[in-house]
Amino acid sequence: MSNIPKQVESAILAPTERPRLGDTAQTDKHHGHRWIWFITGPTACGKTTIAKALAADLHFTFVEGDDYHPKANVEKMSRGEPLTDQDREGWLEALRDHETAQPSGPGVPPHLVMTCSALKRHYREVLREGGAQAGNLRIRFVFLDAPEEVLVKRAAERKGHFAGPNLVHSQFAILERPAEDEEDVITVDVSDRGIDAVAREVQNRVKEDMMQDDGSYLRVL
Repeated sequence: MSNIPKQVESAILAPTERPRLGDTAQTDKHHGHRWIWFITGPTACGKTTIAKALAADLHFTFVEGDDYHPKANVEKMSRGEPLTDQDREGWLEALRDHETAQPSGPGVPPHLVMTCSALKRHYREVLREGGAQAGNLRIRFVFLDAPEEVLVKRAAERKGHFAGPNLVHSQFAILERPAEDEEDVITVDVSDRGIDAVAREVQNRVKEDMMQDDGSYLRVL
């Protein structure tokens, strides 16, 4: 409980009243919607690490957005060539369509934490379409923010990733940080902080947002 804000912690059910971990059936019937959290930001901002930590904390299903890139996109980025809007169109649509494909199987949570750079407002609008079409989704975003020079350094230091430091500049050239009227986005500064501190802030703020919505995240605590 130590990582949960006081105003959220006070509203959490006592342990004996909580649903069992992964047992979403008994609570989903009362709420009728699913949560989709997108962890977004330029390359090397820590999307995958933070998304995995959040998914584990909430007991949501983790989805790596890069896995939905067509082979041509991966090859292009591996050569250090930036993707165009046309390159990203099919990828974003695939992620949008996956939002409505509820995971199945015993104990598999129906709620998702997905990674996606979502660099432009238009890209985020495409992802929002899944919620509008399905009618039962809560689409939310966490934007991991840092200066370009910080992410260039991080990209140069990491090993085995197809997106190198030369892609950071091209992504910042088109980056549209979330505007004030994008009320479904949480912005978290990741520039000068350890990954554990960032993960804790993301977890706390996500839980607070979900509690303010309707408290339905209690189904997975």
